[in-house]
Amino acid sequence: MSDPQHDPLSGDEPGQPTRKQQLKPFEYLAFAGAAGVFVGLTVLLVVRDVVLALVFGGVAFILTLLITATLMLAIKPKGRAAADLDERDGFEP
Repeated sequence: MSDPQHDPLSGDEPGQPTRKQQLKPFEYLAFAGAAGVFVGLTVLLVVRDVVLALVFGGVAFILTLLITATLMLAIKPKGRAAADLDERDGFEP
């Protein structure tokens, strides 16, 4: 049975992601959203066209999200994260 004192987000059990790991996708979305809002507001203040500002803001959001995701795929984890990935994939050091 489940323990009422156990926090499922603490990452104590093997295979359970920590709170930091669970919030990582939200951080990427928040960063892309902030970039989209910044570009949208900049365009709105310059040309005073709401539709154009929404289009540019949406494009900036999508491009920032795509670039961030591509860069995260290109980075090789170091230290403990790399060991965890190797262990999960069945590689022995």
